[in-house]
Amino acid sequence: MVQIPKQPGFDHIYVPATVDMVKDVITGETGGTIQQADDESFVRLMGDQSLINVHNPVHKHLRALLMPAFQPEAVASYLPQIQALVKHHMDEWVAAGAEGVKAYPKLKLLTFDFIIQITLGREYSREEILALSADYSVWTSGFLSWPWLDIPFTPFANAMAAKRKMLAHFQEATNAARDKLAAGQPVPGVLGILVAAKDEQGNRLTDQQIVENILLLLLAGHDTSSTTLAHTLSNLQDHPEVLDKLRAEQEAVLATHGKQLTAAALKDMPYADAVIRETLRRTPVVEGLFRMAVEDFPLGEYAVPKDMHLLLPLKYLAETDPRWVNETGDLHPAVFHPDRMMTPEGQKPGQQMPFGHGSRYCLGANLAMAEMKVLLALMARYYSFTADNKTEWVQGVGKVPKNGLPLVLTQLDASSKACIPALAL
Repeated sequence: MVQIPKQPGFDHIYVPATVDMVKDVITGETGGTIQQADDESFVRLMGDQSLINVHNPVHKHLRALLMPAFQPEAVASYLPQIQALVKHHMDEWVAAGAEGVKAYPKLKLLTFDFIIQITLGREYSREEILALSADYSVWTSGFLSWPWLDIPFTPFANAMAAKRKMLAHFQEATNAARDKLAAGQPVPGVLGILVAAKDEQGNRLTDQQIVENILLLLLAGHDTSSTTLAHTLSNLQDHPEVLDKLRAEQEAVLATHGKQLTAAALKDMPYADAVIRETLRRTPVVEGLFRMAVEDFPLGEYAVPKDMHLLLPLKYLAETDPRWVNETGDLHPAVFHPDRMMTPEGQKPGQQMPFGHGSRYCLGANLAMAEMKVLLALMARYYSFTADNKTEWVQGVGKVPKNGLPLVLTQLDASSKACIPALAL
């Protein structure tokens, strides 16, 4: 445990320096001994029925009802829509020609479009997506605003108004989904599973629980995925040999599974999985988390007093992972080397926690990985690209490219050396 001296706005800060301590703190959130450090504004912006804000036994009950929408079999049912949606966006990038696109904002649009359509289970026009995205941007700006006063014309009030507008849209979708369910009609998307979910006593999720957790899904699955994909494309730009290996993997996947990206096809993509996990190891979107002790509690051999702030150093833990910390050459911790994740040691989680831990493990992790693996598969099968990653990476949701990551995407043709033979038939 490391103690940081007083900082503006904080008393002393404790930094748990081992992975076991950090896991204990994360686990303590569901038990009510730990809370978000900025609890007041966070709860108001997220909602008190958001999974991230509730404690046991409510957390355990709510998580159990939400879980089916993100299980592997549910994610498998979304894959045809995911593949079509990602391909549509990538074809738009190709249409920009030699002028190219700014990849980072385009990835933000893709991941937002993805979350909305997969969650709510219907197609949205670009105009609808842009309108919802504008509300989302106003809402998320509220997390950094102060004072936390919901009075006209303050940034926080604008954020709360944007939240109410989005929740109204989600409520309308929920009402329509419940009507379809009552009429015995199929209800697609994540929302279809949420409105049908029941506990052992036959209780369903309330409207508030559904709409506030759709909001959480937006926050957890939009910017995080777009930032990770931006870093992934940057890594592929610097390491063409990695893209060659992805193409070779896709040739084998196509031979076995055909062009449709099914759950079985994604399972047979261990190298794509390794590329994403290696990107998350080197550039985790969330580098650290602030938490606060609600009551006195023991942490290892230390006693953490009530109201003490804690900084959970997730990036530091990944950088000092004992699996790699003393390695040299390609296995040096600073080197982007996805093959490390294909080794027996690489198959273990080590000190990486990009999706959280325990009962706070991200519900949408399977969905996020599916989205990113689909994009890598399509990139390897159909496209080549060049990206200008010679830029400063500044703090946003994670480190994001200051220049927007200019990218020129081109369609592969049968004469290209990179073209996968199965696609040239």
